[in-house]
Amino acid sequence: MISGYIDRIEEGVAVILLNDGDYQLNYPAELLPENLGEGDYINLSIEKDEEKQEAMLQEALSLMDD
Repeated sequence: MISGYIDRIEEGVAVILLNDGDYQLNYPAELLPENLGEGDYINLSIEKDEEKQEAMLQEALSLMDD
């Protein structure tokens, strides 16, 4: 889990500071949940999507067979 802080929103971009400000993530503000905004602390989770990866692999393989 990655902790972050929504520092500001400018020109449709949420500037999220990660790891106590060591890193900055620019994220489309329109994709934030409605209840989040400037000054909110958040947790981010990044996970591998095994199902999507397998589906894309199968699709690529089927295109190669054609």
